[in-house]
Formats: sequence, C-alpha cells, structure tokens
Amino acid sequence: MESPVQVHLRLPAVAAGAVEELLWSLDAGAVSLSEIGEEMELTAILPAAVAAGLEAQVAAFLDASGIDVSFTLTREPYAERDWQAAFRQEFLPVVVGERLVVAPTWWEAPLPSVPICLRIDPQMAFGTGHHATTHACLAWLVERAAEGGAHPGGLIDAGCGSGVLAIAAHHLGFTPVVAIDNDPIACTTARCNAAANGAATIQVIDGDLATTPLGAAPTVVANLTAATILALLPTLLAMVAPGGRLILAGILTEREAEVAAALTAVGQQIVTRYEADGWIAVVSEGGPTR
Repeated sequence: MESPVQVHLRLPAVAAGAVEELLWSLDAGAVSLSEIGEEMELTAILPAAVAAGLEAQVAAFLDASGIDVSFTLTREPYAERDWQAAFRQEFLPVVVGERLVVAPTWWEAPLPSVPICLRIDPQMAFGTGHHATTHACLAWLVERAAEGGAHPGGLIDAGCGSGVLAIAAHHLGFTPVVAIDNDPIACTTARCNAAANGAATIQVIDGDLATTPLGAAPTVVANLTAATILALLPTLLAMVAPGGRLILAGILTEREAEVAAALTAVGQQIVTRYEADGWIAVVSEGGPTR
C-alpha cells in the first residue's frame, strides 16, 4: 500500500468550506484549517492516488460550484509526528453547555467542572468537537437528553468517526447506542475512545451505511456531507423509529436549501436549525418514506 500524502491547499476564505467538504468526501484521513494572512490553508492527509490528481479535482469542483477563485496546492510526504504535534497544539477542550466538555487525552490543565468530561484521541478519524458540525450535534444531544429525561432512548451514530457523538450520547443516557463507519481506522479509534471513556457497551460496526442492517432508533445522528446525506437519505430515514428525530450535519450553507427540499419531499419537517462558520445542521421529524 502506498504511503499517504500530506497536501496543502491555499485559497480565499470564501471557498474554504466547500473545498473542506470535498476533501472529506475524498477519504481524507484528517483535515485542518488555518489562516494565512487573508487566505485560508487546508492541510489534509490523502491517499497517494487521490493526491496525485487533486488539482484537477479541485478545479473541476470549484467550476461546478460556481466559485471563481484561484488556489495553490503543494504536496509532501506524510510525516505522522509532525502532523500529530501540530494537531495537539490546536485540539483544546471544548465546552458544550453546562453538562459536557470534550478534552484531548493529553490535556493536563484543569477542566471546567461539568457532569460529563470526555477524553478523546481522534487519531486519524474525524471528530473532536471543534468543527461547527460536531459541536452542533453535541449541543443538540445535550438538549435532546434533557427533553427525554433519564432515558432518552436509543441512538444510531451514522458515520461515527472518532466516536465522540456516540460516547457523548451514552453518557447523556441514550441507550442502546450503535455507531457505524465504513473506515476501519475510524472504527478502531471509536472503540478505543469508547473503552477509555467507560462506554464500551457502544456497538461499533465497521460497515457501509447503505447495506448494513441497523434496525431503528428514536434518534439518528448523521454528521456527514451534503452529498452523502442526499445519497443516503432514504437509508437514514429508515433508521429513525416512528416519532423519532434525525439530525443531519456537515451541510454547507449553499446546500442547505437542497437538503431541506429533499426532506420536505419525503414528509419530514425541520424543527431545529443550527448555523456556524458557514456550516448548517438541521433536526427533522415526521413520517419517513419506507
């Protein structure tokens, strides 16, 4: 197997969110975003074959999206120690409301006094609580748990990444909790994080959402991308038990209307909406088409 490649994409801020979504859809092992003067730089770890043709893919993506900007791209061998060192400097504790804090496993300074403190090491998987989409999902889980009392019911985390949402749900009282991802590295990471946080009862499944039977749960969380959500919407809705709710995140603002229209078309009603940093998360309920 070829070693992964680290790529650096520098471009105007207006295009950063869209290109970040593209990189995740290309099976990036990790993506980070930083400000370089008036521009943004996306750094990602990609399979060598994907990295080799990335200029053409980004150019075609921007053209199809109607985003008229230029960009520069550089590649270098993936240096795991350098990446992890830089990541550890950026991954600080994230406080969600008055009940939850997510901190890295290596954090030594005092943390806020809240009932639930999760220690997460994402390794090469997505999900630290910093990204607007993950934070929105965590905030909604806290609210949902409060509504449901001590027993808010079961939950499916569709595309679990590091497992942070599933682990938070477990400690918020959701049970049973099932997490699924098609990336074996993410599944291994999620299992390790779950065990380290006293949530080993979470069932972590390495499988394809479209073909893996999961049953149904009152709450389904899918922190993916707009393209993936639209492609898998019938599957996601089939996972929601009657009267349940579906939270969809990872939606760029320019694709919100498209996702909303797709939900309306199958009888779903958006009951909650979050927006931050150009990203949208929505919560829907209604009678899914089965």
